[in-house]
Amino acid sequence: MRFWSTPAFWIIIGLILAALEMVFPGLVIIWFGIAGVLTGILAIFVHNSLVLFVVFAGLSGVMVLCSRLIFRKITKPEPEPVGANRLKGVTGLVVRDINPPEYGRVKIMGEEWRAEAKVSITRNEKVKVIEVEGTHLVVEPIEERKV
Repeated sequence: MRFWSTPAFWIIIGLILAALEMVFPGLVIIWFGIAGVLTGILAIFVHNSLVLFVVFAGLSGVMVLCSRLIFRKITKPEPEPVGANRLKGVTGLVVRDINPPEYGRVKIMGEEWRAEAKVSITRNEKVKVIEVEGTHLVVEPIEERKV
C-alpha cells in the first residue's frame, strides 16, 4: 500500500489545508481541506489511490463550485443607480455660463440640466457631475491636459 493511499495521509493533508485557510482566508482552501479529511475517511475502506485522487478532486471541485454559487446569491451586487443619481461622475458640456451663485445649464447624456458650481465656468467647457441636488446638478470643470 502506497503512503498516499493511507487514511493518515489524506487526513493530515486535509488538516494542513484547513490550517492554511486560517492563514490565507478566502473560503477556497477550506473546501480542499474538508475534501482531504473526507477522502481520508474513505481511505479506511478503499485502498485504490486512483479512486482516492478522483474522489478528492471531485469533492473539492463540487464544494468550491457550490460555495461560489451560494455566496454569489448571498452577496448580491449593488444595484445600478437610477433616476438622476445615474449622472454622478458623468461628463458633459456647459451650454450656458455658470457664474456662482447663479445657475447655468449643462448638457449631459443628451439632456439639458440646470447646474451650479463653486467656480465660474464658461460655455463649451467640459464638466463632471459631482452631485445631484433635487432638480439641478453640481458640477466641476474638467482640466484638460495639453500635450
